[in-house]
Amino acid sequence: MNRLRLLERSAKWAQAEEIRSLFVVSLPRSLSSLLYVAAAHAIGLAQPTWTSDGEILNRDRVPRRLQRLAPADERFTLLGSAPDAFLSMTSYLDGAALRQGFAYKDVVQPFVIGGWEGLGDFEVLKVRRNVAEVAYTMLKRQWFYPARAASVFDAHPWALVEGLVRAEMVLDALPGETVEYADAVLDHGALEVALGRLYPDAPLAQLGYIDYGFARTRRRLEAERRDSLVFRRLEWIVSAVRERLRFDDPREEMVEALP
Repeated sequence: MNRLRLLERSAKWAQAEEIRSLFVVSLPRSLSSLLYVAAAHAIGLAQPTWTSDGEILNRDRVPRRLQRLAPADERFTLLGSAPDAFLSMTSYLDGAALRQGFAYKDVVQPFVIGGWEGLGDFEVLKVRRNVAEVAYTMLKRQWFYPARAASVFDAHPWALVEGLVRAEMVLDALPGETVEYADAVLDHGALEVALGRLYPDAPLAQLGYIDYGFARTRRRLEAERRDSLVFRRLEWIVSAVRERLRFDDPREEMVEALP
């Protein structure tokens, strides 16, 4: 029996090695880690062992003893403001991200991902969440780093929101399949459909990331936002920022991202 299981495991690994690798991208706090793990398991893709949840551009995810393998400790890096760091990270991706058999994820370097030519060698799964919800969760944790991509506003939370909106524009322009956060937290259907389109010939294992605890947490967080004046203000700020950025060149973010 043990020999049979070993042979089955070897066969599955050989099959996974022939599958095109997956890259999951999203804004921070968008359920991406859970969906990444679920997708990798369903397809049968391996996860890099030297970082957690596939985040190969996030130095904080890499154990200290392995940080020699990680890129610079940067977030929301722009080509215009940090060209050396930007190009270093695209070069790092060229060597670190294997084209077959693996799954990767990024939520901290949307402009680098948008400017990386190598992304075309991967299947891309995009997770899209309401920007006001993302900003709300980041403000609670005092994570302001998306403001590094702001060029119009300099006060919080306006600069934070601007950075997130600009990042969303870059991610939306990438090829791939999109899963809406609002759908993914309700059932597995949205992720199943997206994976089926990305890997039509691959047998997908059953998804199972939603359970009673997940649903209870979702209801609690939804109620918290519904009763929050801060969240309502953020919704208004997101609308105002989008309106302001409509007067900018819509290609600006992509030009900024490209090497």
